[in-house]
Amino acid sequence: MTRRLVGLGLLLAAALVYVGLTLPARGARDEARTAFARQREERERLRAEVARLERRASAARPGAPDGAAAARALRLSLLAATRGLLIGDVQIASHPERRGTTAARGRLGGTGRQADLLSVAGRLADPGSGVLLERLELALRPEGVRLEADAISVGPGLPPGDGPPYGGGS
Repeated sequence: MTRRLVGLGLLLAAALVYVGLTLPARGARDEARTAFARQREERERLRAEVARLERRASAARPGAPDGAAAARALRLSLLAATRGLLIGDVQIASHPERRGTTAARGRLGGTGRQADLLSVAGRLADPGSGVLLERLELALRPEGVRLEADAISVGPGLPPGDGPPYGGGS
């Protein structure tokens, strides 16, 4: 009789653990999956929207001055460095330079996993990226690891490796 009571007690304890812990954990997991899928769809929608707006802006201004084209190209290079990586709070800005060998200056900021941010930094540092890094900072902030990068694109007469020295430019 005691074996049956012990077995029944263990069965009851297992049922309570299942109902009390396992089912809520499954629900939380399913909610997290749904939220992740929503965020992924939103990110892809925003990327498509940015691409569409960039195409429309370049088509609307076919005769844009070289400075504006350089700033647009720099902005697209900064955006391309984040492609396919989970980077949040992305901020990209660029503006043309009026003088010197620097065609445009830009800034990229974003938060994410350190590995993803280092991948972005590596993509920007690659000679084929079309940009030269002036400053790169990785900092631990309350919202996570934050990347801040200041970059330039050089004028049409200089190849990317022959740009102004660090801190130089205009």
